[in-house]
Amino acid sequence: MVFKVGKGNKIRFWIDPWCGNNVLSQVFPDLFSMAAQRNVTVEDYWDQNLGQGGWNLRLLRDFNDWELGLVGNMLVELRNYRVTMEEDSVLWREGADGLFKVKEAYRVLANADGAVFPHSNVWVDKVPTKIAFFAWAATWGKVLTLDRLQRRGWQFPNRCFLCGCEEELSIIF
Repeated sequence: MVFKVGKGNKIRFWIDPWCGNNVLSQVFPDLFSMAAQRNVTVEDYWDQNLGQGGWNLRLLRDFNDWELGLVGNMLVELRNYRVTMEEDSVLWREGADGLFKVKEAYRVLANADGAVFPHSNVWVDKVPTKIAFFAWAATWGKVLTLDRLQRRGWQFPNRCFLCGCEEELSIIF
């Protein structure tokens, strides 16, 4: 689904796919990290006082010379979008007219080139069950590696797992 901007009061500027099929936080991650507020609506960044209206990006700091290209690219991306007096709407990306239809949803799902599990390589008689299960979980990205555990909020000591010493940059080099 994609969003069609009207008033812009229900569409989140950085997070929702409203600018084409793009989520701006993914296309411009450096600018997203500089945003003063990350959960703002499109309406919040639209400044009606700029002539016929224009985009006013509120960043935590002034951008540097080397970031000027990023801001320019983003403004080029935004140039065809304006806030209007209409209500915001949601369109289904796969529909020709933007409306959801079960027939089209079925067609999309039936033709999907989804990830196919390599069952012939994992579920074989010669591999112990626990190893096959681990390979199955790893195939789907469900193994709780250190980085995944840290994303879930687990705390670990900051030391090298090979030698047990406190982690330093000199160990890496």
